[in-house]
Amino acid sequence: MSEVGELQKLSALENLALGVVAGTVEVVMLQPMLYCKNATQQGLPLTIKPSLLYRGLGTSILNMSILSGVQFPITGAVSRVVTGGADRKLEASEKICSGFMGGAISGIICAPMELVLVQQQRHGGSLVFQTGRVLRDFGVTTLFRGLFTSCGREGLFTAGYLGMGPVFADALEQTYGLQRKIAEFVGAIGAGCIAATLGHPLDTIKTCMQGDIEQQKFKSMPSTAVTLMRDGGATAFFRGWSWRTSRMILAIFIMGQCKDQLPPYLFPYHFRSDKKS
Repeated sequence: MSEVGELQKLSALENLALGVVAGTVEVVMLQPMLYCKNATQQGLPLTIKPSLLYRGLGTSILNMSILSGVQFPITGAVSRVVTGGADRKLEASEKICSGFMGGAISGIICAPMELVLVQQQRHGGSLVFQTGRVLRDFGVTTLFRGLFTSCGREGLFTAGYLGMGPVFADALEQTYGLQRKIAEFVGAIGAGCIAATLGHPLDTIKTCMQGDIEQQKFKSMPSTAVTLMRDGGATAFFRGWSWRTSRMILAIFIMGQCKDQLPPYLFPYHFRSDKKS
């Protein structure tokens, strides 16, 4: 494998396809953890019923596949800007910053899709029904409720799986001589814990705002933060942390493996010279 990262080798369309595949794989495997995280943050009861755990699966797949499909090419584009188009490997800080920028921009797409998903998980109904209900009863601007928190959270998440995870894995392999797969999983644990902890307060505010589109309890972002602090103290911002952190560790590992392992199979013409060398 050459020193140029996988995302830098691929075109924007190829990165889009890779992101869609990676996002779909991740969601199908980890959807129950997302349901439990959202329920815990909103103070709703947990369940073991598959029909509830997988409620909104189609929306979740659409959400994550599109987000990953956008995050991969944007991060790849930012990476090329950072290197000035030079054929070189990114520095650790450049990888993390590129991932953050790609994720933050994707938050614009994330906000409306996750709002519909949260409404499905709370009230049931199809993607089309809940989207129509929100538009009819609350207006198009409601779809972007929690936009700022979505951008911040997605920036930290993408910095984790496209930045910190690979950086940590490289350091563990090169410094401590760990086998690559072990280094990647340990790197995913470290990146997942950091990214989840930093982004969880934003995620909690976002989920509460998107679950209460009637604004009976949670209104603006500052008001929601004040309400959470008043009702539960600082710990209220970390409701569902264990669910989200566990999911993020696994997601970073799964999506990292997709990023590293799938390109030679999906786009072999980019990697023929690597096999020869």
